[in-house]
This record gives sequence, C-alpha cells and structure tokens, in this order.
Amino acid sequence: MKFAIENGIINVSYIQDEFEMNKREKILSKHRWAISQGKDGLWRTYLPDEQKGRAMIKRTTKKDVEDKVIAFYKKQEEKPKTFNDAYFMWRKFQDEMVSGNTISKYNTDYKRYFEKTEFSRTKIEDITEETIKIFIVRTVKSKKLCKEACKTLFGYIKNTIYSARKNKFMEDDPMEFLQAKNFYKYCTKARKSNDTRVVSEDDMNLLYKKFREDYIEKPDYIPTYAVHLATLTGMRVGEIAALRWDSITNNYIIIDKSEKYDRITKKYFIDKTKNEKERIFPLTEEIKKLLGDVKKAEMSSGFLCEWVFCNQDGRIHAPMISSCSKNKCRQIGITEKGIHAYRRTINSKMRCDGVSSVVAASLLGHSPEVNEKYYTFDVCSLKEKAEIVENVTKNMIMAK
Repeated sequence: MKFAIENGIINVSYIQDEFEMNKREKILSKHRWAISQGKDGLWRTYLPDEQKGRAMIKRTTKKDVEDKVIAFYKKQEEKPKTFNDAYFMWRKFQDEMVSGNTISKYNTDYKRYFEKTEFSRTKIEDITEETIKIFIVRTVKSKKLCKEACKTLFGYIKNTIYSARKNKFMEDDPMEFLQAKNFYKYCTKARKSNDTRVVSEDDMNLLYKKFREDYIEKPDYIPTYAVHLATLTGMRVGEIAALRWDSITNNYIIIDKSEKYDRITKKYFIDKTKNEKERIFPLTEEIKKLLGDVKKAEMSSGFLCEWVFCNQDGRIHAPMISSCSKNKCRQIGITEKGIHAYRRTINSKMRCDGVSSVVAASLLGHSPEVNEKYYTFDVCSLKEKAEIVENVTKNMIMAK
C-alpha cells in the first residue's frame, strides 16, 4: 500500500473518499426509517426522539437528509455514558482555550479527585444532587481539602454537568440548588504561621549580613544578588528571572515581563506579568548599588548579557533563585523562606507604616483587595508594639 501511494499507483484522496463513503453507508444501513421524497419535492425521514418516540426531518435534497441522519448517530456514539466520559468531553474543548500549565493542573487534579472513583464510573443520567453531595463531602473529608481546593473540586463537577446538559446529554440539572459554600463546613482550615510567610527584622538583618559575606567569598554567584533584590522590591521570582538591563532606568525599574514554565513542554519562556500589567518600582540608592554590583560581577566573570541575572549557562531561572533563598536561610539557621515571603514582608512593612493598600498594591502588582486579603501581616516587633501602647496610654493620661 505504501509503495502504491508513493509511486502514484493509488491516489490518497481517492482512498479517503472511499473510506468516508463506506462509513456513511454503514451508518445509514442501521437507520430504521426510510428516506423518501414526498409529492412536495422534499426529502424526509424520522429520527429517534426521547419524548415523541420519533421526529420527522425534511430537507430539499436526499444528501441533506442523509447528512442530518449521520450527524445524529455520530453524536449518539459520542454521547458520554458516565461522569468520566462527560468530564473528558468537557476537557476536549476546555483544553483548547487554556495554557499548557492549566492543562497540567487539570490532569493532576483529575488524578487527585476523580480517577478510579465510583463517582467517575456513575452513569451520567443517574447522577443526582444527592450523589454529588455525598461524593464532595467524602472527598473533602478524606483528602482534608481546604476551602480553595473544595471550590476547585465543585467547579470541575459543575462545568462537567453544564457541558453535558448544554450538549443535551442530560435533562435535569443536579447542580441547580448546590453551591461550593455548602461544603465549606467540612473543609480543613489552613493554619499557616507567620514564621514562613514573612521575615522578621532580626532574620532580615542576618540575611543581609550573609549576603555581604557571600559577595566577598563568592562574588560571581549571581543568584544571591537576585534574592537580595527580592528583599528590597518584593518582586515575584518570575519577574526577577525575566528582568532585563533595558528595563532599568535612572529612576525606576520597569516590570512588564515574567518567566513562566510550561509543564507540558518542560521549557521556560518569557511572558507578561501575572496581572498582565506593566508597573514601575522606584530605584532607591540601595537598589542602584546592588544592580551596580551585579553588573561588575558579571562583567568580571564574562556573564554580562541582556538579562540582569545570568551565569555561565545563560539566564538564571526562577527555581534556582528560590532555592538560593532557602539555602541562605538554612545557612544562617532560620526557618526557610521562599521569595514570596519577602514580597509579603515588604507589603506588611509599608502597611504598618501607614501606606494605603492602593499604593502598596500598585508597587507590588496586584489589586487592593488581594493586598488586604493575602499580603498584609503583623510585622511589628514587641518593642514597636510597646511604644505604640505607651504613646496611646500617654495621650489618654494627658487628656484627663
């Protein structure tokens, strides 16, 4: 066959046409109603109907009727039988609209929530509000899900059911009276200590001392400079990895790019920032000095290129910067801190100093609502709190 095709003995398009024709004839041979032409010149036949038993269709040509019949039976063949089938039918279209990383997350979540479960094998027409409730409650409890994870699980089920109903594979909506918040009372409350989310003043002083020592002992180890910049700007690790020298002016840093990692292709790439907006961050004298030291170190080692943070292998990727931060913490004997801890610390310091959430959010590149909810922590030391209480009581006494 391959020889015949390559040498022009058999035409490929002819084979494809024959295949399609045989497929059509096979489907039409199973159709139980005749396709006939009436006195009005129209062609007609019947198709199965769940309510009426059958429903007539009429078209101007026989081929149009046959196309309608074939489309109906093809759709019937594709009709999902179980929740699992319906889920992957939703995924078939959803995956076309999202990034590779989102697809990777979908795959991970599917294994976590649905794979090999009795619920996933349930016939789609047998799914009721009660079966959904039982599945969600059992999953939330057994996997000790927090509210965010519970909301994600609920969303997958809701989207799958919506897709099945939109495609007429289900009549009733078992999700109609359900909301994610109905299940929050079964969720595990996430308890995160400030020890890992922010950096105390004492710990920060230890880190700065470590940075200075490293610049003397290992001046060409560039990730240390990147971590240092994170402590001064609160930039995301991806933004630091994507920073270019042409984004640095005399007065500010232009932050408009971020490094991303495609979990499907296993490759790094440069994209927009998380909120897809450009922002500027003022250059303090300390930041200027740090960037000057980076340039000197890279020039002397032959690393200097368009990227601010690079080494002999080229641009330094985000995981190396994050790993460096944790290593520094271990070396000085404090709790490991990720780059985001510096981001929260910078924000919390600003907020404690009276900076509004609008200004702080603008500097860090998120909304005021996100700033309030996820980035503002109590970073005042006991000494600072004692001074606050002392000033308040002093004013109370003076007012008497």
